[in-house]
Amino acid sequence: MRSFTVFERLSKAFHDYPSLSRILVVSTISGGGLIAYSEANGSYSNNGDETGTRKKKVVLLGTGWAAASFLKSLNNSSYEVQVISPRNYFAFTPLLPSVTCGTVESRSVVEPIRNIGRKNVEMSFVEAECFKIDPESKKVFCRSKQGLDSNEKKEFDVDYDYLVIATGAQSNTFNIPGVEENCHFLKEVEDAQRIRRAVIDSFEKASLPGLNEEERKRMLHFVVVGGGPTGVEFAAELHDFVNDDLVKLYPKAKNLVQITLLEAADHILTMFDKRITKFAEEKFSRDGIDLKLGSMVVNVNDKDISAKTKGGEVSTIPYGMIVWSTGIGTRPVIKEFMKQIGQVGNQMSHGI
Repeated sequence: MRSFTVFERLSKAFHDYPSLSRILVVSTISGGGLIAYSEANGSYSNNGDETGTRKKKVVLLGTGWAAASFLKSLNNSSYEVQVISPRNYFAFTPLLPSVTCGTVESRSVVEPIRNIGRKNVEMSFVEAECFKIDPESKKVFCRSKQGLDSNEKKEFDVDYDYLVIATGAQSNTFNIPGVEENCHFLKEVEDAQRIRRAVIDSFEKASLPGLNEEERKRMLHFVVVGGGPTGVEFAAELHDFVNDDLVKLYPKAKNLVQITLLEAADHILTMFDKRITKFAEEKFSRDGIDLKLGSMVVNVNDKDISAKTKGGEVSTIPYGMIVWSTGIGTRPVIKEFMKQIGQVGNQMSHGI
């Protein structure tokens, strides 16, 4: 709910104070970043269309929750909005665990970004990724694919009067060796689709002739790292998917499948009421999901994952597939931009 409040305030500021000489808004959303920075001159008129003055250009980076909220909240025809993002839709991320197992179709959790926003606000969209922001020249530098089947990318820059960054965050690996190379993440619709294919591939590989039972068990051992809402929901969805659907297609695999959830804290779902935590842990126990609490991952390779208990004991667990869901971190482009903003702020404070 906080992200909606921030964007409502920002859009209200656009509406009520268009002639501000300088505005700088800095906040954080889901560990990522929301930054709006602009310089306007005092001669700007609020009713730009009627007076013939140029509309102020708002560049919005991202199409996630914060971006969608901003588009819905901005209700002032004095601004034109250009949205830049690698994806042209908003995704309802709480349902991604259901997409991984086919409970919900991917098309049901997305909405074209062009359908979001006020009709009286001029909006355009560019499918590209921002890789650099220059607050002094007020430009964003982007790159986009030349074509669906091409690896070549075209680079270009876009000017702005106001910049709103709502790119969200990326999965936090805590720099643990092997995570990036061997784990699946669950942040995008494409991630959910890849996970679904990987689960089915694991069953197909385990059905190949010539494998011993130990190797089949490894291939059908699914590990989830992180006991937050996403990790817990995915583990529950995977359990139902396996027991309701896959074991009917692969009956010989029924007694070989294992689901393990690793959580560094003493309980899962620590952000919720203790009664919810207790219910979830008891439900996992009844369903046969192996819950390893107080287990911190220290290394991941292509066939096993190593975790350390609070007592310092390290155990190695063979696996067939891992889904990593341990929280989020700031994107590199945002870190760099925050440094630039800090430098600009220091110059302004010294009268430069």
